[in-house]
This record gives sequence, structure tokens and C-alpha cells, in this order.
Amino acid sequence: MDSEKKIDHVDVAVIGAGPGGLAAAAMIKKAGMRPVVFERAQAAGASWRNHYDRLHLHTIRRFSDLPDLPFPKDEGKWVSRNGVVRHLEKYVEHFGLDLRTGIDVQRIDPAEGGWQLETSKGPVHAWAVVVATGYNRIPIEPDWPGRDSFQGEFVLAADYRNPAPYRDKDVLVVGPGNSGGEIATDLAEGGADKVWLSYRTPPNIISRDRPLPPPVLGVVMEALRVPPKFGDWLSTFIQRHTIGDLSAYGLPPAPRSIATQMARDEVIPIIDLGLVAMVKKGRVIPVPETRGMDGREVLLADGRRLTPDAVISCVGYRPGLEPLVGHLGVIGPKKGHPVVYGGDTDPSAPRLHFVGMRAVATGLFREFGIEAHAIAAALKKARQTGR
Repeated sequence: MDSEKKIDHVDVAVIGAGPGGLAAAAMIKKAGMRPVVFERAQAAGASWRNHYDRLHLHTIRRFSDLPDLPFPKDEGKWVSRNGVVRHLEKYVEHFGLDLRTGIDVQRIDPAEGGWQLETSKGPVHAWAVVVATGYNRIPIEPDWPGRDSFQGEFVLAADYRNPAPYRDKDVLVVGPGNSGGEIATDLAEGGADKVWLSYRTPPNIISRDRPLPPPVLGVVMEALRVPPKFGDWLSTFIQRHTIGDLSAYGLPPAPRSIATQMARDEVIPIIDLGLVAMVKKGRVIPVPETRGMDGREVLLADGRRLTPDAVISCVGYRPGLEPLVGHLGVIGPKKGHPVVYGGDTDPSAPRLHFVGMRAVATGLFREFGIEAHAIAAALKKARQTGR
């Protein structure tokens, strides 16, 4: 784990020391190979260290374990951001992973016998590569007309930490995904004077606990191979009886049911962590799409103008894989995601794997483990067959 020692040849290079990368590295090591994890930050779990303060896993603890090392019970049912960081640090130590921090892998190219990595510390040759740089690595910056001259405060969701700086202020949160919904709730509960939540498409919202936590319900439906139409019916039934119709509060029903939305758009529903209560109390006010900015004002799709002290943009993230592998033909047209996942590889790019690069209804941490096992098995087979 000596990040200062120069390295120019590795067995398996794992790029990214988040939960997906560490899980893959652990399973690859268990399969008898020698992975080296490259992390551009100075510690494992960098993205988790920088998330907003109140964040917890949206999947219950026992459905969020990484392979071969469960979360300790004292982390509670819903593991906190700091609990995840502690566990990732323990994971590195438990498996004795070779973690090289402060090394930015910038590009991957084919090379004889494997792959050539261009890094901030020089070239590295690898027999196989696992890309684990994150599903939500790069925040999307909106290009609203007038944004550059907006006279209020503009903040990306990735830079939001807690509501303290916004106490007694009017804040517009743009984007009603899980980050936007939770940040709006955090602001309302934390003393912001007025909170608006701007949506382009009305979101699906589902209760975190009733009748079952959504990822548990997702696992059950997956195991039973429930058809999408039944999944839509069931999720709509559950929403109707746990969330209700919020149209009277300015939030109409989503145009697509949850199962269809997941299949078509890879968009997961909002897990309700208090947003619905805040909307019903008038503490979070849903408003239509943000269309632009004009001095101190924000222009909405219905013609209204708001004058917030701050705008927090939660319009989404992208993997940002283009500089790394965009020239290899392994990125699909949909949201910049890879065309293959887990144990599968593109025929033109053997032994180049991706982990944690897709949204799943059953929870990302569970998916990390599934994909890590699949990658380790695929690489073990490739080693045995000489492919």
C-alpha cells in the first residue's frame, strides 16, 4: 500500500477506491490474482466523504453488505455516510488490498498482453482492468439562459453539505431526484425560510419503510421475475396507499410508473425521507421547470418569477468516462454509460470490466457485490484459459 513507490506493471488494475472498486478488488484477490487499486484522492471512499452530512444508505444494512464483510450491527438499520466511510476503511484493511492513492488514471489504451494506463505518475501496464470510477462522478451543470449573470448564490448538489448557511433564506432546489428531494427536506427542516422544489417531470415517490423498504421489495420482485406490468401495478398501488395524490400541493402524478421508468430511463424513484410531510406542510413548495435566470430572478415554465437567495442544482450526474475509455467504443449512447457491466466485456475490449455503473431497483451496494463476484469469476476463467 505504498503509494510513493513507483509501479509500472500490475496484474489487475482497479480504477477507483469506492465500494464497487474495493469489492471487485477483494473478490479478485480471493480468486488468486493480484489487484492494485488506483485512487486519485488521498483515501478510499472519497465520494462518500464529500456527500452531504445527513446522507444515509437508502438500502437497509443487511441488503447493503459488501462481499465477505458485513456492516456491523451497531451501524443501525440505515447506515450513515460516516458509517460507510468507516466500513470502506475497514474493508481495505481486512482484505489487505494494495491501494495506491493520489494517482489519477487518465486514459486506457490497448497494449500487448493487456492494457496501458496513462496515469499522473506515469504509464502502467495491466493484464486486466476494472473501471470503478462511479455512476455519479461528474455533476451535470445546467446551461440555463442567464445563469452566468445570476446575482444570487448558485450551488451544485455535489457541493452542498448542510442547511446551516441557508437558515432564514429562500432557496430554490432544482431537480426532484433523491438528492434534490433530500436536500429540499434538509433545508426545510434546518431553518430555511422558504424552499421551492423545481421539477421538469413529476417524480415517482415511494415510502422508505412501508410496506417494505423499496430495495427489499425490488429483490422480491426480481426473485419472482415479476413482469413489468405487474410491477407497475404493484408500485402504483403502494404509492396510492402510502404517499397519496400530491396534486393539490403542486406535484402531479409521475407520467410513468416505477417499473416502466426504471426500464426505459434508468431513473429510480425518490425514497421519501420526509419530503412528503414537508410538501403537505407547505415547507417545500413544488414548482414547474426552471427555464432561465434574469439578474436576481429565476424564470419558471409557467411564467412565474422567483427571487431566491440561493439556487441548488440537483439536475443529475454522469459517469464521465469519455476521457478514460471514450475512444474504445465501450460507451453506449444512453447517459454515457458503458455497454457492458460486471462479468461481461465488449468483444473489442477483452478483460476491461465495469462495476457500479447502472441504476438498479435492488440497491447499488447489493449490485456491487454481484458484479464483483462476476468479474472475479470471469478473470479467473480468462487466466485459466489464457484468453
